Amino acid sequence: MIHNIPTADLLFGVSRSSGWWKKHPEFVKEFKKVRESIKTEGLKKPLEVQKTNKGYVVEVGNQRLQALLDLGITTAPCIIKEE
Repeated sequence: MIHNIPTADLLFGVSRSSGWWKKHPEFVKEFKKVRESIKTEGLKKPLEVQKTNKGYVVEVGNQRLQALLDLGITTAPCIIKEE
């Protein structure tokens, strides 16, 4: 089942520092493609999240979450994975 969860309630499962992005420009290029695709076509694949005591942690889709945040999109379709 897909749930629409506010992006403000989602936590990154993987966080990358700005230094990491500078060392991996190929990922920056790929991220820009993802963001542009979401901007023009919408999010096609829901994020996969795990509900924890801290909130909803994104296990699959961290780049898509960042793109949603960059684009000012306030909700994300998510599949909540069972513990």
